[in-house]
Amino acid sequence: MWRKLGIAIMVISLGVFGAAGAHAQLAIPPAGFDMIGFIQQATRANVGAGPVPNRLRGGTLTINGIEMIVPNNSIVQMPAAAFSWADLFGPRNSTPVGNYSPARLVIPAGRTGLALADAPRMHFPSYEVRVVGNILTDPTTGAQTYIVGMILPVSQQGLNSGSGLINFIDYDGTVLGGVGQIPGRFRVGGVPGVSTTGTLCELNDPAGRYGAAHSPDPRFSCDTSNPTITTASGYPVGIPFPDQNDPLRPATQRPVNTPVTDPFLAPGAPLRYFVVPAPGPGVTPDSRLQMPLMVGDWVDFSGTLMKLDPLGNNLPANMFVSVHSLTAHLGIQTTPGSNPAYIRVEAFVFGSGPTPQPATAPAQETSSRVQLVVFATDPTIDGTGSSPGTHVNAVVVDPATGAESELLFPNGDLNDNPKPPNHNGLEMDDTVRGRIRLQLNRNFDTTTGNKVGPGNYYREYIVRLGPGTTREVPNVANGLTAGRYRLPMFDYIFAEGAKFGEPIPPYNFNQFGFLAVGSGRLDGTTGPFVGPLDPFPGP
Repeated sequence: MWRKLGIAIMVISLGVFGAAGAHAQLAIPPAGFDMIGFIQQATRANVGAGPVPNRLRGGTLTINGIEMIVPNNSIVQMPAAAFSWADLFGPRNSTPVGNYSPARLVIPAGRTGLALADAPRMHFPSYEVRVVGNILTDPTTGAQTYIVGMILPVSQQGLNSGSGLINFIDYDGTVLGGVGQIPGRFRVGGVPGVSTTGTLCELNDPAGRYGAAHSPDPRFSCDTSNPTITTASGYPVGIPFPDQNDPLRPATQRPVNTPVTDPFLAPGAPLRYFVVPAPGPGVTPDSRLQMPLMVGDWVDFSGTLMKLDPLGNNLPANMFVSVHSLTAHLGIQTTPGSNPAYIRVEAFVFGSGPTPQPATAPAQETSSRVQLVVFATDPTIDGTGSSPGTHVNAVVVDPATGAESELLFPNGDLNDNPKPPNHNGLEMDDTVRGRIRLQLNRNFDTTTGNKVGPGNYYREYIVRLGPGTTREVPNVANGLTAGRYRLPMFDYIFAEGAKFGEPIPPYNFNQFGFLAVGSGRLDGTTGPFVGPLDPFPGP
């Protein structure tokens, strides 16, 4: 679901009228702003200057009592998926998947079900949103217009997460979900083997990528293209379905501690750290299959708190967590040099550099820092010497045709020193855990505009085991592609003023090509073409 839909983009406009004075005033330059609040109200409408397909319409959004304009062509980032603003309004992308009983509430057309003003709601109120953008001031009236360029993921709660040991798994749905309802629900943090204790969890998986297909709200699903349900080392995991003999996640994938090789596990318990052999006839475990989650595994999970009975009470017994991201504390690695090998991106932070302004503008404090943390199941991958390394490629999209190409991102070492042109990739800084890190200060060229060259900012990036595509293996682990990870970039560091009391600088959204000129087709290869934000946030 990441594909083609990366950063959540909104343009928000508000007229704020201050006291009008008869005396002359200095022109107020654009200024950047950052706001967090609940979604109080949301509507859908064509707010641009011309016609637009229905799925690319904008509308209004109210946060902290401020009604804002969401522009046409806005793309909204959810925790592990993304949609156009118009697609957030039910029931197109919010209809539940699976045999829920009691039935989930279907969001009426024209509402998101996420706003405090929406009724009925299928979630707990409300959902928080963080927006960053620029404020434009009318030089005649003093009216201010808040125009948002980016929004961090829309979520029920930005840091809603939990941790603990899996103490019970309901493989066929006969215990935790009722007969024939929701297979694969599990408990975390309770008494081992006791189904009534611990946090009730359910993978939000409308495609059935990591087990049985079900989702109370597909907008808050896991990523079904790049794994967000993985081991800490990046190996994809799932809940066996319909039972522990699931051929996609067989029990044979987890060798046991006999003879005892792990002093921290009981004899016969599933191992939590091992190397998967290269694939071959009759070889187990098989690196082309997912790993089954099992009772006793430690997991960290993030998700949306929901009700079992949407119209029921708010007591804990009527609640479950719809999980979109899960990391199992398992150190499963693949045989060095063998395919498939898997990767997981833990963090990606990107400094956006300075905002181009006149020489007379106030000084800016800017960041050109890029920080990337990746884990790979092959801990021998390195970018030094002649060995194949891990590369980062920006996904360049032709806004007119939707055609994609890739641009190799500059590599750097842990001391922020640029690598020579013949350097083969990123360095492995922890061969025990398979951790790869990039820390780099970029040189920004602000003269190249929105389309090509250094200084450009892209909606999505691909982290790929290199060189080239030699480590890519499609359609493994139940439909995933090994050897690469494609993700959106929405954690930008924008410029700020270098001196308190001086005008705040605006954010440089006009240097983001996917905002200013468009980003190809909405659904990757189908759907309408996503044009520039209308109205545009500037500066």
